[in-house]
Amino acid sequence: MNRRLLAFVLVPLLASCSVEMLGPRPNAELSALADQAHASGRDADAAELEAEIARLCGTHEDGTTPTSCDYTPSPVEEQDAFEVTVAAVDDVPDGSRDLIARQAVALASGESGGMELSEAAAAQARELLQGEYSHVYGLEVAQAFHSGTAPLIDAADLRIAALQNVLDPTGDVPVAAPGYEVAVDAQPSDEGFIDALLAERDAAWLRAVAEAGDDGWRAWLARLA
Repeated sequence: MNRRLLAFVLVPLLASCSVEMLGPRPNAELSALADQAHASGRDADAAELEAEIARLCGTHEDGTTPTSCDYTPSPVEEQDAFEVTVAAVDDVPDGSRDLIARQAVALASGESGGMELSEAAAAQARELLQGEYSHVYGLEVAQAFHSGTAPLIDAADLRIAALQNVLDPTGDVPVAAPGYEVAVDAQPSDEGFIDALLAERDAAWLRAVAEAGDDGWRAWLARLA
């Protein structure tokens, strides 16, 4: 074969290999979390994290993930899953924070005690407290139409008490208003009203966990959520 032709054939092949080799790589923070999930036997969490790694990498036109982005679990020493996940929320890509916050809440155990709040944390706590007041109001209205609301109100009362206690040192603890406009697209008598109310509450807490300004406050929120 003509040497010039051989060089012409090889250059495109090598170039295509380089593009693949230099293509997207698995996100390091998500990969570390996936490694920990595998180490602790949390298969469902690991599967979610691997799917998120693939989502961030994108796909070729045929729908396949670039081989440069293949994730392979690495053997690691198991660490406290809750602490590792809480600490990772600030490090993962913005679009992955809600997923990691949700996993942190699911891993949380123990009670939320007292702690010193920053101004930003106190503002978050007050917003959550107002949301819980509204949530309880909606549940109380729904009691006339639905059974099984009492345990939900009891759980909300526990969250309210914890938020009031942590806010007490600030001297600014909101109190419940006589009534609230519940921001769900359903009427209290509707079958889906309770589910919509719970979804709104869960979203507020997960958003707070994802947006918390420091790991200590984030862990406190996750335990209460």
